[in-house]
Amino acid sequence: MNTDVIQNTFSVSADSTYTLRRNVPAIQVLAAEEGDRSRLGLLTQLPEGAEVHLGGPGFDDQTIRVRSGTGTYYVFIEDLEAQRKPAVRAVVAAG
Repeated sequence: MNTDVIQNTFSVSADSTYTLRRNVPAIQVLAAEEGDRSRLGLLTQLPEGAEVHLGGPGFDDQTIRVRSGTGTYYVFIEDLEAQRKPAVRAVVAAG
């Protein structure tokens, strides 16, 4: 399995933040080391009540990049469908 992730400089405005209403599966994004690209880490869950900041498109058209706490993750758009704000739609459309 190829765990390389394409680097992306896309960003969204700070108002694209919301609180999760249920646990959401997430794939950790590991920081790039000098000259390397970011890569996928462990599968985890972002807990109900976690504050999530949208951070841009995901690694494919079914995922989106988010920040929560000090971590960066990819989550499936389908898992956020019921709770996502219009800002997510803008990120996906731009990606």
